[in-house]
Amino acid sequence: MAEFLTASRFYFEAQGLEQKIIKEVAGLGVESTPAQEVHGSSKGGMATRQATPTVSKFTNITLKLVATTDIDLYKWYEDCNKNMGGKSNWTSKRKLGSVSAYDQAGNMQARWEIENCYPCKYTGPTLTASSGDMATETIELVHEGIKRVQ
Repeated sequence: MAEFLTASRFYFEAQGLEQKIIKEVAGLGVESTPAQEVHGSSKGGMATRQATPTVSKFTNITLKLVATTDIDLYKWYEDCNKNMGGKSNWTSKRKLGSVSAYDQAGNMQARWEIENCYPCKYTGPTLTASSGDMATETIELVHEGIKRVQ
């Protein structure tokens, strides 16, 4: 029987961005919505219909992290999204990323690779004086593909 994966042992990393405390990863998805319209009419007036594959769509990936004094994820967002009079460095700032899931012994059991990702949204923490929760930051990543490789 295959190893069961728990939802609580995982990690996200991207080239040069490591050792983060990841609270949540969401949006590891891809979909190919088929074209299902009537394509024409055939002899006897019969409608011709066929489900045809179309372009794959990838959902944005949302990372929720425990906020620390480290600002390199925010810096990555800023570097990719500066408005520099129509010129931007975002293409050179894209990174290969991955999400890995681990078993109870700490061995990697599943891995999703994320192609050419970069942050398109940053949300800072909600700070509440009466809260005992850790402050969190959220980064939303856009990407060019996701693939489960293990």
